[in-house]
Amino acid sequence: MAQRVQGGTALLADTARTEPVRHGQVRDAAARQVFDRLTRLVAALLDVPIAMINVVDEEQLLFASWVSPNELTLDERGMPLRHSICQHAVLSRLPLVIEDARAHPVVRDLPATRDLSVVGYLGVPLMSASGQPRGTLCAIDSKPRTWDKQEIATLQDLAATVIAYIERTPERAAPGAEGLNIAAVAQRTGIGADTLRKWERRYGVLRPNRTVGGQRRYDDRDVARVEWLRDRLADGFRISEAAALLADDAATTTSSKSGLRDAIVAAVSDPDARQLAALVEQAFTLHEVEAAVEEIVAPALRTVGDRWREGAECIAEEHLLSEALRSRLRGLLADRRHAVRGTAVLACGPGERHELGLLALAVLLQADGWLAVYLGADAPLESSLALAGRMGADVLCLSVSTPDLLTDLQGRLANAQLPEATRVIVGGAAAESRQRLGEVVAGLRSA
Repeated sequence: MAQRVQGGTALLADTARTEPVRHGQVRDAAARQVFDRLTRLVAALLDVPIAMINVVDEEQLLFASWVSPNELTLDERGMPLRHSICQHAVLSRLPLVIEDARAHPVVRDLPATRDLSVVGYLGVPLMSASGQPRGTLCAIDSKPRTWDKQEIATLQDLAATVIAYIERTPERAAPGAEGLNIAAVAQRTGIGADTLRKWERRYGVLRPNRTVGGQRRYDDRDVARVEWLRDRLADGFRISEAAALLADDAATTTSSKSGLRDAIVAAVSDPDARQLAALVEQAFTLHEVEAAVEEIVAPALRTVGDRWREGAECIAEEHLLSEALRSRLRGLLADRRHAVRGTAVLACGPGERHELGLLALAVLLQADGWLAVYLGADAPLESSLALAGRMGADVLCLSVSTPDLLTDLQGRLANAQLPEATRVIVGGAAAESRQRLGEVVAGLRSA
């Protein structure tokens, strides 16, 4: 029995009920030889320019083997099942017979009809022993073709050979395809199999390998990603937000401060600016600003700086990381809010170029309800004092990192006319009493 598709639009097969065989992941040379011999045999017996073995992988139809004219380029990644003519054979589980696809109301507008220059088409589903379609074996002619019963029977016999080979081949992992199956990952992580498939298809954050039979195999990296995404959902992230942090392998599956710190150092050493930016973004997304600066990025900067002082040629890498942090902090500072605590002017002392700690303090003060006015590196003291006075600032924070600069700043302050209403605080690496950024904010809040 064969179907000759009539007018109208056929519904796609329920791909959840197919049994996938993904040949694009098959690296078994013996399997490829068998498939190639069969497609050559189809082309010879049915006298067609194109013969194909296609396999179903959920919503995708993959080209497992083909014979085609030299001018036709095919990609074994295939096409969406809904774009294919073969979808109708998969749906009906019957041979599909089309004399002229160009004139057929159901298939004439499909991408496959155009891309493969299909005119005459004969396709037979590859049916598993359980009665589910696993793909198709098809013959395609470049001219209108009336297919007879003998040709249909021949293609059915060859299709039976294809499915017999697939089902009798042991379900072994292809090279590099070792790992857990989807049920094991679901049990280990608490994330359902349907959800795992959705994350893979929609967000691309999972990239399982495949066995010869097309079954997913998740390695340790994939499992770590699932666990990381699960934990971010528990933190209140939406899946799209969490997935964006892992997009394109730019970020890491670790959420710990030490893990992110090590990943940032590695990205700087590589160097990979795109990955570095993603890791800095991830650090600030998963952790408070103070922790991100003082426990993740600043220690990473010190590690890179120590390498430079030891003679390694990494001064450019130190600047790369500094700029990534500076860009992230300035983005946070640009998010202005209504001030409820007062006005704080922040400036690096004369000659001071290291501004990241002070910039982070400005971000924290703003988040605490202050109007943070940040003047940047190497700010003239007279200008900083004058601006603080004009604005009626409650506090002026000055930062220096070396003893020489501290001595110079203290001398300038001793001779300067300070704004009466403004409290002047000197901090930074050279300050006598160093405090964590959060402690500084808490002190100003209680003052």
